[in-house]
Amino acid sequence: MRKWVMGTAALLAAVAVVMCALPHLAAAQDSSSANQSLSDLVDSDLQPVNSTKALKTSEQSVVRVLVVYRGYGGVPLDTVGMGSGFVVAPGYIVTNYHVVEVPPEASSADIYIVPHKDSGATYQPVQLVKKWVEGDLALLAAPGLKVPPLKLYLTPYKNERVVTMGYPDVTDHLLNRSGTALLEPADAYVTQGSIALFASTNPDGSRVETLFHTAPINHGNSGGPLLNECGQVVGVNTWTAPSSVSTAGNLDVSAGQYVATHVSALNSFLSSASVTPTVVTTPCYAKSEDEIVKDDALSRVLAAAAEAQVQRLAEQKKAEADRAAMEIWQLGAMIVLSVLVLILIGLIIRREIRHRTEIHNKEPLAPTAFDEPARPEKVKPPKPEKAKAEWVPHDRVKLPGIKHPIPWGWIALALIIIVAVVGFLIKEREIDSRLSKPKVAAPVATAAIQHMSCDVDKSMSANPLPDAGHIEFDFDLVHACVNGRTPYERQADGNLLRFTTGDANPVAARMELTADGALFTRYDYRIDPAQYKTFVAQKAALGSLRCSANADAGALAALGENLARIRTLSQSYLTMAPETKTVWRCKAS
Repeated sequence: MRKWVMGTAALLAAVAVVMCALPHLAAAQDSSSANQSLSDLVDSDLQPVNSTKALKTSEQSVVRVLVVYRGYGGVPLDTVGMGSGFVVAPGYIVTNYHVVEVPPEASSADIYIVPHKDSGATYQPVQLVKKWVEGDLALLAAPGLKVPPLKLYLTPYKNERVVTMGYPDVTDHLLNRSGTALLEPADAYVTQGSIALFASTNPDGSRVETLFHTAPINHGNSGGPLLNECGQVVGVNTWTAPSSVSTAGNLDVSAGQYVATHVSALNSFLSSASVTPTVVTTPCYAKSEDEIVKDDALSRVLAAAAEAQVQRLAEQKKAEADRAAMEIWQLGAMIVLSVLVLILIGLIIRREIRHRTEIHNKEPLAPTAFDEPARPEKVKPPKPEKAKAEWVPHDRVKLPGIKHPIPWGWIALALIIIVAVVGFLIKEREIDSRLSKPKVAAPVATAAIQHMSCDVDKSMSANPLPDAGHIEFDFDLVHACVNGRTPYERQADGNLLRFTTGDANPVAARMELTADGALFTRYDYRIDPAQYKTFVAQKAALGSLRCSANADAGALAALGENLARIRTLSQSYLTMAPETKTVWRCKAS
């Protein structure tokens, strides 16, 4: 009996050890998704080009063009033509036709190119292979020139930042560079501006696609490239606005009026000469090296924040899975323990019955609960003596004790243990909430959701949106949520704030909603296209922002942190005055 009880106790102890180890077994879960880097979340096309390096590389493809004029008999003239050009294909250079055009006083001309000093090439003679007088373009062949060609971007846009490169005469004069010194490779002169206007005719009146820009050029820049920030050709510099004398005798100098032949016209000219340049169709998204260094610091902060958020969500899901697994295992353990306790009690009862049966067999006269009650035998009393007569009543006869063979005490103990185990396991667990009476939802959350109807207040709207009109939305004050999905950030004064961006246009908006939902204000800002792309990329790194009345505390905390990050980002981009301000007055309906 003692050995059997000790073995059963050991079995129960082993079950208890397994129950203690279950949480550690359930904690083993793959969390590789939490290590997803920010670079996997951002489209590679949104990564900016280092414009500092790109333009430095493109500069090596810009050449100086020198034209030595010869008179009749081949005698060199004193006048030398100068301009700029650039490599468009292996062994081919483009410049303006007026740079290499032979003037009336000369009979012929020798054309030379002087490459950039960092290209590793020296000056060499070239040949004119094709000209386009109306478009003022010329194609030069430079066999053996080992300079990489520039790429063409055929769809430049207005306000795009551009760079001019070339060898203007005024720079050579200021550096006292003349004669044979012009044959020495040198740096190109670089200026910056933006595209101001597109036109279908050039200043000569010819129907040639043309663009106006604000990057300064001078004589000698003719034929040089107009580049975007990625170092891609968007035009060929050709004209500057001439100075003129007014009727009052004053000299009028036109500032900021510079003209280039559009890159599409250049591409058509090259196709007609059977020259195939490299054409780029992806829009240029570039930043200077300084801007990239500054943004890298912010990107690292955003990456760390995004990874921390992913880690928190993974840990939260892991904890929920652990709790669910633990409940399942504990319920299983409860059943096992209950069965073991019943088996134990059953074995004890069986043992007790056998033990009492053995005792009864050894004492056959011993009564049991199954025997009929013993009746006292009638003893014939002796003849009474008159002096000593005595009678003993039958109800005072003492019988041996009766011991019942079924131990009801052990059975009651088993039931008490089972009830205690079940109550301990389901207390404060999910099964308890399912078995208990469902709780009624707090009425405040339902009352906080109101349907708002809003109309534009023109007296408070400074330059409102053209299409602004009546709007309606559902306003959840408790969760700062509009239409059940759009989250707002709650400010210290109770008002709500949200920043968003346009789908196509480089426009960002700041939206404010008063705490009671009675006043809705929207400010629209137009930002630089490059900054807009950066802003959109940084917002995308934070993931989708959605609110829900059923979100748990962890999700709400993560959403609040992301909204705060977007507010910080927005304040760094929305630095100018807003283009529009629209105010709606709202009423609950």
